[in-house]
Amino acid sequence: MKPEMANPASVVRTTFKVQTNAREGGDVATFLGVYPHQWGSLAPAQPAAYTYDSVRGPIRLVKGTGFSIERRYGGFVPRWAGLEDKAAAESVDSLMVGDLAKSDRLFMRQGRGTYWIGKGLGAVTQLMNVAAAQGQDGTRDELLSLLKTRLESWFDGKHSTYFFQDSTIGTFVGVPQEYDSIVAMNDHHFHYGYWIMAAANVALRDPQWAAPDQWGGMVGKLVADIATDERDRKDFPFLRNFDTYEGHSWASGNAFFEDGNNQESSSEAVNAWAALVLWAEATGNRRLRDLGIYLYTTEVASIGQYWFDLDRQVLAADYGKPYASMVFGGKYSYNTWWTQEPRQILGINILPITPASTYLGADPRAVRTLVDALPREVKAYHDRGMDDGTPRDIWQDVIASYLALADADAALEMWNRRGSVENGETRAHTLHWLLSLKEMGGPDFSVHADTPLYAVFKDSAGRRTYLAYNAGATPLRVTFSDGRTVEIPARSLARAR
Repeated sequence: MKPEMANPASVVRTTFKVQTNAREGGDVATFLGVYPHQWGSLAPAQPAAYTYDSVRGPIRLVKGTGFSIERRYGGFVPRWAGLEDKAAAESVDSLMVGDLAKSDRLFMRQGRGTYWIGKGLGAVTQLMNVAAAQGQDGTRDELLSLLKTRLESWFDGKHSTYFFQDSTIGTFVGVPQEYDSIVAMNDHHFHYGYWIMAAANVALRDPQWAAPDQWGGMVGKLVADIATDERDRKDFPFLRNFDTYEGHSWASGNAFFEDGNNQESSSEAVNAWAALVLWAEATGNRRLRDLGIYLYTTEVASIGQYWFDLDRQVLAADYGKPYASMVFGGKYSYNTWWTQEPRQILGINILPITPASTYLGADPRAVRTLVDALPREVKAYHDRGMDDGTPRDIWQDVIASYLALADADAALEMWNRRGSVENGETRAHTLHWLLSLKEMGGPDFSVHADTPLYAVFKDSAGRRTYLAYNAGATPLRVTFSDGRTVEIPARSLARAR
């Protein structure tokens, strides 16, 4: 398997090759099973010799010594621009005051290990990006300092919470563990994605902080633990969590289940790969950038296929649910590890909300369908006498943010600024997200660019908003596929229409 990024077309090309030893005759071609997430992207397209059903949908057999697939990389930016409507901007600024005052408590909401501290880092990172967008430089710098302090307190080896490398089994782990992240090696990409994302956003503002002989060396260990692309290293395994053929990650370290390995929060996997792209752009590591783009693009394609089943090829007719919240090697299911409550079943495959979450809006009709179905699912849950003790509006901010990708007005009407707040979220970030999509419109994946950090949106009147970020130290000119060009100063975000 060999992935590569082919600019300026924003195409990710992945080639699978098979080496066969012919024991009789000279024909070394074999039948290769092409999964549904691969089939529509075969380059060139090929006829199927045979097809058979599987838990992953139809597997089509093609004869040969390999095949290639090509996908468009959808792009994202590290942060969005400031709100243009004055009243909207003031409403976000008013929420920012309270969120800033409580920012240190974002690390105290549930646990003190690598997952929940990571969630705190994620919340502070996105809040910092909102402050930057809104021109609140003092707030931005205060939150940047908080991020550095938290990261460094785990990296310096002087505290009771820390990371260390275990050379006996080839891993980099954080103490204390959460969700068996040490004893079973679970969820490393989920946990570390938040840390790398936070570090990348620090590095975009302070490149020296990210130098290998500074704190970048420790971030590099987190990266290598989940995304080493060298196959014969003794310190870390090749792509620990990622299954290159199925096109998505697995979460369990020991796969100790009758149905094989599993992954629940596909969106947290995407967060990890987006973090790799940002870290690589901030540190000038092109090889890692291309790896991150491959992982991001491929995981997104598999999520649309095996979790949300957007083209209705995978989920059986008698399954009875519109999507799978958890995918196993041998089954799919509609639940979480901790609750049967429908809002959380959907939300765990949406959070964390970041600018890299726009892929969730690729099919606006599917977004509306899933959100519209929630009240019925919640009613059925409670009619069965079930209650997990969480608020009735649990994760209302996450769900509203998801709906905004298809209908920002409806999302603003749904969201209650005084309602529950997901443990990795803030009110100011949610409102900025909703109002930004109201101004820009939904994501437009028909336009791409010749740079990794870009995003395009289109409103109901057909007007496009172009965003692009320059992580480098010199000005950059970005060309979009519809001919629009944007000039970006060093280490800056540009917005154009």
